[in-house]
Amino acid sequence: MLSHSFENYPKRVSVSHYDDVRKELIACYEDNENVVAIYEYGSVSAPGVSDLDLIFVLNDQVRGKLEVDDLTNVSSAAHDLVMDGTVIKMPVRVFERILFFDNLHFDLLSGKKIEVSKPTDCDDKYIKMASVVDWVPERILKLTRMLKSDRVNITNALCVLHSFGYSLKYLDGILGKSERSKQLVLEIARLRGQWHEIDNPEARLLKCLSSAIDVGYERLDEYELLLCKSDEYVFGQFELDEEIEMELYNNHFVRFRNANDGGFQETASDLSHSGRFYVVISSYFYPHFFVLANQQGMLSESMRKKIHPYRDIGNSPINEAYSNNLSRKIGLAEVNAEFLKSNKFDNGLIRYGFHF
Repeated sequence: MLSHSFENYPKRVSVSHYDDVRKELIACYEDNENVVAIYEYGSVSAPGVSDLDLIFVLNDQVRGKLEVDDLTNVSSAAHDLVMDGTVIKMPVRVFERILFFDNLHFDLLSGKKIEVSKPTDCDDKYIKMASVVDWVPERILKLTRMLKSDRVNITNALCVLHSFGYSLKYLDGILGKSERSKQLVLEIARLRGQWHEIDNPEARLLKCLSSAIDVGYERLDEYELLLCKSDEYVFGQFELDEEIEMELYNNHFVRFRNANDGGFQETASDLSHSGRFYVVISSYFYPHFFVLANQQGMLSESMRKKIHPYRDIGNSPINEAYSNNLSRKIGLAEVNAEFLKSNKFDNGLIRYGFHF
């Protein structure tokens, strides 16, 4: 008998349903003077589970009401498919440098093809290094909430697991392949693609969530050990003399503690109850979040306010190339955030949207 209840089961839909929604969205927005281009990023690998992740590339100044936030112009079928995903909104000047956020894959659906600057091999290395620290703790945190909650949103859980799989592939590229990661990614693909055919999928989903959390902590530990052997992140070993917490978003916390204190996963599990959820990671990763919080702009200011106690560690322990790449990433997000704010959008950041 499972202790959880379940909702939002995967739907039985075909790939053609997604094609129909794409056509509807293009017809609705292709003649809008504000929309320079519509891109889709990611892929529909599991119809009925996958959502549509769209990027609306807009003029610097939006005229009139665009109606992208709530998609009031489209059918309920299109609305559900897109609003379950992410509608990113950015000006051309940010999209031109989108690959400095992450190694993203995107396809033009409508409008003008925009030339995108490509990072150097050196920049690409640091972008991937930083993306691991941006994403893996946050994904572990979401998975922890799902496993600790009484009710599991199945489709959402499968989407988060799929995204987590991308982070594991990043880590495989840095650390070398892991058989445990490989088997987890295969199980995620089976659950997403064959939900209606496999036996007892709910129980397998819960087991998969638990395994993903285990693997996430394990690979993050291995990543720290690798970084400690080089100076590409921080110089030497870094520790804090006290535990620090950052509220990533409402009632979801990252706690930093020294590696020799151990028990990260067990502590996070014990702390996660009564509507508050935790991921506990090594204080070795605090400099990454310090760099993000120590910049100019509304996103960095929001981060600083969420760190308790806020510890200013200066720049001396941090590799300059790593810091510069991370500063550029949050700087691009700040430009995007200012654009959204000036055009009265409530959301739409491709990165660091928790702090907008």
